[in-house]
Amino acid sequence: MINYRYEAVDSNDVPVFGVTQAEDVVALRDLLAKRGLTLTASTELSLDALILAHQETLPRLYQLRVGEQLREAFLTGLPAHEAVRAIAAEPLSHPMAELALWLEVFAVVLFLFVGTLWWQFGILKFLFLLSALAAFVVAPAAGFMLRWFYRHRPVATLRAMADRLEAGLNLPSHLTFAAPAELRSVMASTIDEHVKARVAADMMPGLLTSNMRMQQFLTTLIGPLAVLGLVILGLYSAVLLIVPGFKAIFQDFGIELPGMTMALIHLSDLLFKLGSIGWTAFALSILLFIGLLALGIVTGVASEVLSEIPVFGMAFRWTMQARVSRILASLIRHDVPYSEALRIASRGSGFRSVAERGEILANELVQQTGLAFPTGKLSGLPISMLFVTESATDSDQRRITVAHTFQSLSEMLESASVGQGRILAVVVQSIALVLTGTVVGFGVISLFLPLIKLLNDLS
Repeated sequence: MINYRYEAVDSNDVPVFGVTQAEDVVALRDLLAKRGLTLTASTELSLDALILAHQETLPRLYQLRVGEQLREAFLTGLPAHEAVRAIAAEPLSHPMAELALWLEVFAVVLFLFVGTLWWQFGILKFLFLLSALAAFVVAPAAGFMLRWFYRHRPVATLRAMADRLEAGLNLPSHLTFAAPAELRSVMASTIDEHVKARVAADMMPGLLTSNMRMQQFLTTLIGPLAVLGLVILGLYSAVLLIVPGFKAIFQDFGIELPGMTMALIHLSDLLFKLGSIGWTAFALSILLFIGLLALGIVTGVASEVLSEIPVFGMAFRWTMQARVSRILASLIRHDVPYSEALRIASRGSGFRSVAERGEILANELVQQTGLAFPTGKLSGLPISMLFVTESATDSDQRRITVAHTFQSLSEMLESASVGQGRILAVVVQSIALVLTGTVVGFGVISLFLPLIKLLNDLS
C-alpha cells in the first residue's frame, strides 16, 4: 500500500484534502468515489517519489538530513535496498566538489600574475610555463577528478549497494570501506545482524553531526596554516626579487655593509641560484604538506601521531574519545553486553593503541578478575561505569543512564575539539604575524641602514 496526499471535491464542489493509503491512483480514485468524492489531484508520499520530485530544487538543509532520513527509513521497516536507492537519487553536494571551481580560478589567476612578471621583468620563465600547465591541464583534470570522486562516485556506490542488497549478496570490501570507521567496527562485530542494523541506523544522525564538526575543526586548523604558508612564500619571493636590486646599488658605490645586510644578500644569492625551480619546489612543498596534513586528519591516519604532540594533540584525542563514546552509547542503548560494546567501540576509535587497550579491558569485563588496567588514551572517559555488576531490577534503567552519559560526553568532546581547533588557529595566526613582522623588520633595517649611510656620505 502507498500513502497518497489527495485533493478532491464532494457533490457540492467543496474541496476536501487528506491522506490515505491505496495500491495505486486508480484504486485511490475508486476509494474516494465510494466516499462520494471526486479525485482532482494526488501526490505519492513514498521516499523515492519525494526525492525524485524535488531532485532539482532540494534545499541544502534537506541534503544534510539524508542520514537521518535513511535512519528513519530503516527503523520504519522500509527495505534497505529501497532506502539506499532513494538516497542515490539525491543530488549530492560536497565542499570538495565545490572547491574544484576555485582551484581552476586560482590556477588561471596565477598564470596571469606570473605571465605579467615574465613579460615585464623577464623573470620566472620556468614558473610561467609551469603555471600554464597548471591552469590548462592540471587544474581542469583535478576539478574533473574531484567532481567524479565526491559527486558521481558516491551515487554509483549507493546504486551498487542497493543492487547487491536487493539480490541478497554481501557487500564487497571496497564498498564497506566507504562507510565511516564507527560503522565498519559495528558491521565487523559478532553481534546479531538485526542489532547491527538498528545500531547503524541509530548512529546515523550522530555521524552526520560529527562529520560537520570535523569539517569545522579542519577548516579552523588548515586555514591559518595555509595563510602562514602564503606568508612564508611571500617572504621567499621578496628576498628573491627585491634584495638583488639593493645589492646592485651597494656594489656600484662599493660601500662597507654590516653583517645583517651581508647575511640577507647571501640568502638572496642562494635563492637566486635556485631560481624558478627552487621557488616552485618550495611552493609545492608547502602545498603538499598542507594537503597531506588535511588528508591525514580526515582519514584518521595521522590523528594518532598528532595526538602525541603536547597541547596541540588534545583536540585529536578528544575527537577519538568522542567517537568511542558515541559507539558505546548506541551499542549499550540496544542491549549489547558491556564487554562487547567496549571491544567494538575501541576498534572503531581509529587508534591502534586504543583498540589494543579496549581488547584488554573487554576481556577483564568478561573474566571479572579484579585486575585494574590503566586506560591510556581513554583516560577521562567513565569506563568504570561498565565494570559495575548489574542487578535484574535496575538493569534496564542503568543501561539507559549509562548510554545517555556516553552520548552527552560524545557531544561535549566534539564541541571541545572544535574549540581547541579555534585556539590553535589563533596561535598559528599570531605566529604568522610575529614571523612576518620580524622578517620584514629585519629586511627593512638590513637594506635601508646602509642606504641611509650612503645617502649621508654623498650629501
